[in-house]
Amino acid sequence: MRPWSKLQREIEKLFADNLSMRIQCRAYRMDSQRGSTNIPRYWITLGKDIIFDYPKDFPEARASYPYLTDVSAISRLIRDYIDTSVDDLLSKQFEYP
Repeated sequence: MRPWSKLQREIEKLFADNLSMRIQCRAYRMDSQRGSTNIPRYWITLGKDIIFDYPKDFPEARASYPYLTDVSAISRLIRDYIDTSVDDLLSKQFEYP
């Protein structure tokens, strides 16, 4: 899998200049008596407003969070979207679990 920073630059190159949009993905370290894990979070801002926040905006995802997440699937979906030609965007079926 490609580094997140490379995908982030491609996304922001497409949208950021015109829309003042930023996309972020961070993993926060969570340590507990039972062990440790990285807790992932995706969020998109438009100006200063957060318009997408995973997993906060997805109650079904929070049920198993942080142990099972869709962060890899989100990155694959974004990559697939960017790699799809403009002519095919409206007809393509984007399928990720």
